Amino acid sequence: MNKRQYTESQQHAIEDDGRNILVSASAGSGKTSVLVERVIQKVLKGEDVDRLLVVTFTDAAAKEMKDRIRKAITDQINVATDMEQRQHLLQQLDNLANASISTLHSFCLSIIQTYYYVIDLDPAFRVMSDQTESELLKETVWEDLRENFYQSRQETFSRITRNFSNDRSDQGMEDLVMELINFADANPDPIEWLNQLSKNYEVVENDVMNSPFIKNKVIPFFEHELHLMLNQIQDALDLANEGGAILEKSRNVIQAEKDSVEAVLSNMNQNWNSFKAAMENVDFSGRLSQKKDEITKTFNQEVKPLRGGTGDFKNGYRDSFNQLKGGFIKFNEEELIDVLKDSQSIVAELVSVVKIFMTKFAEEKKRRHVLEFSDFEHFALQILTSDNDNSRMVRESFQNKFNEVIVDEYQDINPLQETILTTVSRPEPGNMFMVGDVKQSIYAFRMAEPGLFLKKNNQFKEDDNPNQRIILAENFRSMQNIDMFTNFVFNQIMDEKVGQIEYDEDAQLKYGAAYYPENFKNSTEVLIYEKNTNSGQVVDKADSQIRMIAEKIQKMIQDDTQVYDKGSQDMRSIRYSDIALLESNRNLNLKLVEIFKEYGIPIDVGDANDYFQTTEISIVMDFLKVIDNPYQDIPLAAVLRSPIVGLNENELAFLRIGKKNGNYYEAVLKFYNEPQNEVNNEFKMKLKNKVVMFITELEKLRMLARTDSVSNLLWTIFNDTGYLDYVGGMPDGPQRQNNLHALYERARDYEQSSFKGLFQFVRFVEKMRQRDDDLSENPVKTDDEAVAVMTIHGSKGLEFPIVFLIDATHRFNLRDVNSGTVLDRSLGIGITLKDLTRHLLIDTPQKMIIQRSKLTESLAEEMRVLYVALTRAQQKLIITGSTDNAEKMIENWKAVASGRNELLDEKTRALAKSFMDWIGPAILRDEQVAEKYDVNLAPGVSRKANVSLQIFSDEELGNEGSVVVNKPKAQSVVNKQVASSKDLQWISDVLDFEYHDQGATTTAAYQSVSEVKRQFDDPDKLLMNFSEVEENQQFKSVNRYLNTELAKPKFLQDTKQPVASEIGTATHLVLQKIDLNRPVTQESIEELIADLVENRILSSEIAQKIKIKSILNFFDTELGRLMLGHASQVHREEPFSLLIPAKRIFSQVKGDQKLLIHGIIDAYIVIEGRVIVLDYKTDFILPGSPDHGVASIVDKYRGQINMYGIALQDILKMKVNEKYIYLLSTGQLVSVN
Repeated sequence: MNKRQYTESQQHAIEDDGRNILVSASAGSGKTSVLVERVIQKVLKGEDVDRLLVVTFTDAAAKEMKDRIRKAITDQINVATDMEQRQHLLQQLDNLANASISTLHSFCLSIIQTYYYVIDLDPAFRVMSDQTESELLKETVWEDLRENFYQSRQETFSRITRNFSNDRSDQGMEDLVMELINFADANPDPIEWLNQLSKNYEVVENDVMNSPFIKNKVIPFFEHELHLMLNQIQDALDLANEGGAILEKSRNVIQAEKDSVEAVLSNMNQNWNSFKAAMENVDFSGRLSQKKDEITKTFNQEVKPLRGGTGDFKNGYRDSFNQLKGGFIKFNEEELIDVLKDSQSIVAELVSVVKIFMTKFAEEKKRRHVLEFSDFEHFALQILTSDNDNSRMVRESFQNKFNEVIVDEYQDINPLQETILTTVSRPEPGNMFMVGDVKQSIYAFRMAEPGLFLKKNNQFKEDDNPNQRIILAENFRSMQNIDMFTNFVFNQIMDEKVGQIEYDEDAQLKYGAAYYPENFKNSTEVLIYEKNTNSGQVVDKADSQIRMIAEKIQKMIQDDTQVYDKGSQDMRSIRYSDIALLESNRNLNLKLVEIFKEYGIPIDVGDANDYFQTTEISIVMDFLKVIDNPYQDIPLAAVLRSPIVGLNENELAFLRIGKKNGNYYEAVLKFYNEPQNEVNNEFKMKLKNKVVMFITELEKLRMLARTDSVSNLLWTIFNDTGYLDYVGGMPDGPQRQNNLHALYERARDYEQSSFKGLFQFVRFVEKMRQRDDDLSENPVKTDDEAVAVMTIHGSKGLEFPIVFLIDATHRFNLRDVNSGTVLDRSLGIGITLKDLTRHLLIDTPQKMIIQRSKLTESLAEEMRVLYVALTRAQQKLIITGSTDNAEKMIENWKAVASGRNELLDEKTRALAKSFMDWIGPAILRDEQVAEKYDVNLAPGVSRKANVSLQIFSDEELGNEGSVVVNKPKAQSVVNKQVASSKDLQWISDVLDFEYHDQGATTTAAYQSVSEVKRQFDDPDKLLMNFSEVEENQQFKSVNRYLNTELAKPKFLQDTKQPVASEIGTATHLVLQKIDLNRPVTQESIEELIADLVENRILSSEIAQKIKIKSILNFFDTELGRLMLGHASQVHREEPFSLLIPAKRIFSQVKGDQKLLIHGIIDAYIVIEGRVIVLDYKTDFILPGSPDHGVASIVDKYRGQINMYGIALQDILKMKVNEKYIYLLSTGQLVSVN
């Protein structure tokens, strides 16, 4: 057996000793092998394995590490000839069982279990089963504490609750408290971190500019942003200078803009009001020359991306300045001081509440004798660092015991973990060996702090630093095309300013996989699906992109694409299992499974993300809810409809008809108790048997639930109903049975917790569902030869011959950045202050700075996620995405790629919304791609990256307008039988049957408000529509006035552009979704619309037609400002149903027939005893006759608005004081009398 050859850098990582060592190991550099070899070499040199502390990131990694070491020691024992050496190795094999090779959590738990007495901890503790149990206990403590706060601190607690919640619920306050605890717990001293939060709002001697946060954070941020703008202005000036005298006017305009921005910089050291005045004096209204000569036209086109402010170019210096000014420069110094002082008092009170909660929660855990996972590290640190002799002895014993502390995945630890590791290590000379790759730090949501790695990386590389840095840059995983492409992209997008890391010579991948055949070449492909917006067909971009991927995979299979097999050391044909699809999230998984099935491609999604949505789990959980409380209509109906009971829709409807009022369980009981002699037909008899069996079983299970465990209850359900066997016969039966077994095991685990009973278990599982936790067992492997699908995070540490990075145009998730309150480990908390007196929402400077800092951190993390994705590929990389307009997309990329530096423009990189916003401009600098798409590149920036860019349309994937795939035809029916005349007569009788009491079934017909409104348009319409019903229907007492014109289905529509009704609906949706708790701006509305498009709620075609200005104008009206000031009292898109006498609406209707009106009110406000109704209208008003047009529209909708008023008065039992229509086309708010 050949001994593995190590590179010089690897050899240093294995052998060097005597100081702290940081190993920066790039993707594919063999760090795990190096770690194991380092341990083995130490053991071979006489080291005891139990005198090493090896900390891994996961339990699986720890087990793999132990297994590798065990195998290596065993191999050495088998060849050892020296008896003393052999005896030593045999001893190490025994010692391995007790060696400290584990996660840091496990190591800390062992400290607590051994040295609990140092901090007077009860040793008889139980570890909570998981995070969900911890959250339930927190909720229990919070509920008690909240009630106490409302009584003992009513004024202050109510104030902060109103600031962080709304009037409908104080959930926002609870969520913020829990989030603050998570942030605090990642620090060595959580209380100290909390105490610092309010200090960021201090004002020194009423001088804003000398206040610590403003001076140290806000002003430097302004300076940085203004210098970025000046760089863009200078680029614009350089372009103007190249045009000579003909561009003199434009040059003067831009020079004036530059002078005004420089004036702001010169006022940065003055007082706030001077600085504010300088910002307000900046004028970007100057117009450039509009001459028709070629030089001017070319200049104006080239300068657009730099100046911005128009059309598709909104990232220029004018846009940046206006955003900066609009966000920060709102108040004079006196007003800003008031804002900061109010904010400081709120944050101080919030911190007080959090600290009290932490104390109460700790007391409750102590009372219940439980610990949660976060306690492990904090208690371990207390044991190690307390100020007493016992603590000192424990600390010194660990420092003496461990000759080396080895930390894997060092880039993902947090400050608390760092403190623990340094405490058990030796101070000088250091004995820490840290391995990681900061470019692969992708766990910010777990509070990982890559800055710790970066700090050591920068310190250790200095010549005078006693510690050592080792670079492992060779990628032994991937072919040269993967290294080349990754370096090509990251050289252009990653630096310290945007990616927090300099992608320099040390960071670049070096080709190390020399075992690939020299004649085996591959290229990287970027595939973009372009939606055909002119086809008139409804095409789903996600579906079409997946079909594009499926067709690419099928072509690779059909073309007998070759891959290199490291096992056989030879080329072979590609298999489905060679391919992995990597995704940012699992949103496309269901579509992937469905569409790949059409293509006959085996697929393994590899996770149970939709565990709670699986049929079998949903039904069993609904059954448990019914057992706990049968008076729940939806779970009860689900169980009755399920195979457990087996009622069909007709039977469910029959039960409800038998008792129209009350809850559904009462309807079931009414039929259950019906005398046997009234069960007089076959339908009722069958239904009666099912209901009797169900009620009997339910009563038995409810009795059992009172006395027995949840796990036994579940097993009884499985046995009595046979449901476990039933799901085994369904598609994916073994996995479904596995899921039910997992639920049973979870119930057994739950019974070991501090919570008991069925109700709490249902709540427990619901909490897990909300957290998106995974209850399932490992998926049952149905096909080893399948395409693997996983998230990028899930792929970390893995590798595949062929990798698809799919949906690279998917927008980043920046919810944490845009939330109402933002938190940052170093910058603290940024809040929106609710001015309850003036009904204003004020974003504090602290919040705006933290938002921008978090945006920078989030983008840096997304960049690292992209790096992980690209480096999973061994032999071929394919990146896919989709767009509505490929030409426009590539033009935007060209504007970025045309920059003069190898690094793409910093501002553009910092505004990226997706991976493709980085990848696209970068690949346009490939020589072949640049030539294909006619890209005008600056000298020296083009490279050979061996990448191709292809745009796919519907026509190239299938039929125009809808991507199709040939499917096997269904088998024809051979033995068709002609129905007999007797059968035909029977069918005719059934179809022609008329129920003689039909009128009784229509006592309360539905009527929409819009339909009622149409009756008010023109009195003649009432008789016309009524006569239509009389003429066209066979029954005589229908109270529904019908609009007989139904909208065409989308697939029959030949309209290529969105119609007015679609735009109106979309505008209403935006108005419904706007966050009234934050300022409504052009940017916030654009962001909301983009999110609706991204989530496929709106199409991009319709989104482009929404008039944002008209929406903004509404919030400048008195009513709009009232809504913003009383967001919690605003009710939007409120559905209602109202039963009223028909003659109250229609005088022509006689008798006491009733009408069930249903509708949706756009908005209404209840404030200080007033009820105000609002309806938005998008009707177009002809120019030249605005007054007549407005009056006409008011008359047109008067009936509808009055109906809303009637409904609200009946529902709220309050008088409706004011009714308004807002005309979006003209921006008019019109009162309706």
